[in-house]
Amino acid sequence: MPDIKMNISAGTPKVSTYKVAGKTLAEAKDAMDRREEWGLYDATQGQKSGAQTDAEGNVTSVTLTLAPSIEMPSWSGYSSATKEQKASWDAMYAKLLAHENKHHEIQKAAVEDLKKAIKSAKTLDANGLRDLIAKSQADTQKKQDAYDSSSGHGAKEGVTLDLSVDPSE
Repeated sequence: MPDIKMNISAGTPKVSTYKVAGKTLAEAKDAMDRREEWGLYDATQGQKSGAQTDAEGNVTSVTLTLAPSIEMPSWSGYSSATKEQKASWDAMYAKLLAHENKHHEIQKAAVEDLKKAIKSAKTLDANGLRDLIAKSQADTQKKQDAYDSSSGHGAKEGVTLDLSVDPSE
């Protein structure tokens, strides 16, 4: 089987924000705790994919471009926070962003694994390609879930807020 042309990549994540209300870190934490996750990495939206086959139905080229995104919190009370509150928020934010970027590293490794799987296939038709991609997606999701589980969604990596710096009422 001739080499399959591949254009498979995971681009740099686009970072967006969601608003977190609250005058204190405790209020901001409560607002974030109402979400499933404080930060979110997603490589499933905005994908572009395609494949070409020859007359015998063998895949000759594969294109898969992931456009990952990271959603991060933006605290509305930040500008009026104390120096200590800002430091606590900034430390949490940096650790959360590092956590979400680790998800991207897992995704990039999965892209490389998919390329290797396509390259090593003895024959590859459209159904075989779909199966490889589906297996890659399932394996990647397992790795992402395992990372979140082992890191406590980042809590074990320091994605926490020091509420002791909030002014007492």
